[in-house]
Amino acid sequence: MRDYGWLTLAGGAHHLALEDGTALSLLTSRQVLEAKGEALDLARAGRDPALCANACLVSRALTRAGEPVYPSGRAVLETLPPAAIEDLARTWADFDRRENPGLGTDPARVEELKTALEGLPQERLKWRVLRAFRALPTEERVKAMTGRDYLWCALHLLLDQEEEAARLCPACRAEAEEARCPVCGRAVGEVTRGENPGFDLERFERLKKGGVL
Repeated sequence: MRDYGWLTLAGGAHHLALEDGTALSLLTSRQVLEAKGEALDLARAGRDPALCANACLVSRALTRAGEPVYPSGRAVLETLPPAAIEDLARTWADFDRRENPGLGTDPARVEELKTALEGLPQERLKWRVLRAFRALPTEERVKAMTGRDYLWCALHLLLDQEEEAARLCPACRAEAEEARCPVCGRAVGEVTRGENPGFDLERFERLKKGGVL
């Protein structure tokens, strides 16, 4: 059975709707750090550290109509009972674990996700386009892209490579189109132009200038 867990990496849910009309949202790394800092300040006043941490997390994650329900962790502590704070924090943690796997993901699960992505040429194509344009999937310009946009960019990148190859003499072109070890430079197998996903434009530039591979 195919593993569809990779979908959470490409476009997992960002919000979890609750029955009372509020929602819990995933937090950015900056928000998590801010929550930890505020929790430390609150705990210095003699409050329970774990409760402070949960309250500060809830203040940033709990929203209504896209706006925070509480302005701070202190406001959460002054409004909600400890059991309610703990319940919201636990619900958020389960949601975050499911929809926002990160660098702390179990190594075995990481290997499963990597294997799944290896068999998805469309996702690998998207990655190559984003890498070429130095863009991240969280950027608004990327979120607005369609499959047609990705294909348009990928085809132009391929045409750029072919134009660079056409400027080389036949001998250098044949050598440049070989897949080579990135460490020692030895050929690792014959490939044809347009089929090498590791096509290296920098190596082409060195060849044109008379450099070594």
